[in-house]
Amino acid sequence: MDTDKDDDFTFSKVVPPDDSEVAVEAKHLASRVDGITLKNGLDPQTKSLNQVPPKEKTVGSLSFTVTDSSSSSKPSNESSSSEILKARKPITRTKVPFEKGYSQMDWLKLTRTHPDLAGLKGESNRRLISMDEVKKHKTGDSMWTVLKGRVYNISPYMNFHPGGVDMLMKAVGRDGTFLFNKYHAWVSYDILLEKCLVGVLDDTKAKKPEA
Repeated sequence: MDTDKDDDFTFSKVVPPDDSEVAVEAKHLASRVDGITLKNGLDPQTKSLNQVPPKEKTVGSLSFTVTDSSSSSKPSNESSSSEILKARKPITRTKVPFEKGYSQMDWLKLTRTHPDLAGLKGESNRRLISMDEVKKHKTGDSMWTVLKGRVYNISPYMNFHPGGVDMLMKAVGRDGTFLFNKYHAWVSYDILLEKCLVGVLDDTKAKKPEA
């Protein structure tokens, strides 16, 4: 063959290592890895495990990084106690099972169909009402309460109240704003009791103590 030509190629066959040789080498490396002992020189009473840097190790032709993953810190008794103090228990209230026909959906239907839930009898629901007048409406179909400056006749809503009649009766004839905020301040009372609005509380008519 002419060695001066550019298209002259020489091929050689590459024989992969025998599987037995690879297995022996891997077994040898594994035995050497098991014998590694890491000494970080840290005093557990003065240093945190989180400060241990990763260590580089080489066994034969194998290089790897050793990281201590056992340094998960547990919250101290002081931190856990402070978290417990911060978490406030919500005020729970007992819910009374609805009687048939007295669910919130039934109340919604009633507000759309009843002509006069507030018992206005033609009077305006924008009139000013004194607290003395509120105190007079405690029975029958005329039970008034005050919620954030507005006067409502809650008598039609009594049997629809999820907390029961007894709980709602505590607000009759008085300002029920505090009780309302205590148990369900997130409820849109102005929408729920829109058709029960009687008027607006007139603070100027409150009796002043005699001198």
